[in-house]
Amino acid sequence: MVKVKGSAAGQYLGYALQPVRLFYHLLSCPTDAQVGLEYADDVSVHHSDGATLVEQCKSALKSNPISDWAEDLWKTIHLWIDNANAGAFDPAKTRFQLYVTPAKTGKFAQQLSDLNSEDEIKALLDTIAKRRKKVSSSSKSAEHLDAVFAADQELVVKIIQ
Repeated sequence: MVKVKGSAAGQYLGYALQPVRLFYHLLSCPTDAQVGLEYADDVSVHHSDGATLVEQCKSALKSNPISDWAEDLWKTIHLWIDNANAGAFDPAKTRFQLYVTPAKTGKFAQQLSDLNSEDEIKALLDTIAKRRKKVSSSSKSAEHLDAVFAADQELVVKIIQ
């Protein structure tokens, strides 16, 4: 079959993933929680105790949105920083989640996900910042990397935790 010009199957998959994740959360969250689509993030779960889950959803048919220097990875963290700074959510009461399908791996993303202590996260962020200097400033992720490392690092640590 020949691909038709103007076809947007890949983009549609990205948008269609959000309602699937919404229904997943509706079926798995406590009955007193509220689930949002494109409210606080792609998908969000608002618990009665004030805790919130914000989730970015990424489909990854052709690329890896969580590879070390992927624009999607750093853009997501940048977005969460901006929203936290704007008061959209309290980082102390919010769980930040990046959902990728099909499953992909990325060294930095995995390390950031695995670490819990502030000191470990700060050390990894320092390592990434030093390695970032080797990434071209014309890279699609450069703007977002710079914003993440220019932000209050205490806030960045809270988001990663």
